[in-house]
Amino acid sequence: MSNSLNVLVFLRESSARYRERLTGSDVVRYTFCDSEEEVRQSIGQTDVILGSISFPSHILSLAKRLRWIQATAAGVDAFLSKSNFPDGVMLTRADVSFGDQIAEYVIGHLLALTQCLRDIHRLQLERTWQPLEVEFLKGKTMGIAGTGSIGRVVANRARGMSMRTIGLANRPRELPGFEIVYGTDDLATFLSGLDVLVICLPLTAQTRGLFGRHQLAQLKPSAILINVARGPVVDEEALIDALQRRAIRAAILDVFEREPLPSDSPFWGMDNVTITSHHSGLNIPDDIIDFFLENLRLFRAGDRLNGLVDLTRGY
Repeated sequence: MSNSLNVLVFLRESSARYRERLTGSDVVRYTFCDSEEEVRQSIGQTDVILGSISFPSHILSLAKRLRWIQATAAGVDAFLSKSNFPDGVMLTRADVSFGDQIAEYVIGHLLALTQCLRDIHRLQLERTWQPLEVEFLKGKTMGIAGTGSIGRVVANRARGMSMRTIGLANRPRELPGFEIVYGTDDLATFLSGLDVLVICLPLTAQTRGLFGRHQLAQLKPSAILINVARGPVVDEEALIDALQRRAIRAAILDVFEREPLPSDSPFWGMDNVTITSHHSGLNIPDDIIDFFLENLRLFRAGDRLNGLVDLTRGY
């Protein structure tokens, strides 16, 4: 392996901290690109890409020297769904602290709903003293679709609130922290007893549209759906219909089929929907940089990389 590497960096987030820490040397040269045109100009001489989900992956075919892509996110569907992935190129996901962040998001928004925080804020503004009948998470059943590193942390936090946790994976298995893990063949059974459904699945050909009209109908009318994965895992038209009919109680949505969410989306005006702007798992630059630099060391040494993606499965 040549000792000299050209690394192309393309980020959705601010590049200031990356530019500060990723400084070139005799063996590594960094090229920061802010547009697709800049990527086109440099990608032909690129050995390694450090890129966010906004990377223009449809031009990867121009990267004749490319050997490895490090995504700055936990999900890598943006690199796999928009192009034919180049042969012989490794893809790694950022396996950092997303689980901790997303678990806090899930529990925080659940508590906001069950503790009636919207009503409390409204009553305070109205200067109205009105005791409310709140709920408690203790004893409720949370189903976590996706039992990887993020799903396992979510389950751990939920158990800390004395909730029951069951999981959904591609096949049944025993996993610490879950009472039972169902395979996708038992999806209806998994869904039927849930108080809360948390979706943490990667977006793949198998998971796209996994939660459609028929699957949402398996949920109890009192169920709460939380999507912190990718928007297309859920059929949005079916979800909107279920929410409008009160066939399920509420949805907490951090991801959508189109982002930013269009201003004419029905979700905006629904009183049983909480919308956030894809921030449940924020990219903390130093965490991503530390992960990348360790992987870069492993790459140069010819060792197995952390967060290596199985390209046939998409995660």
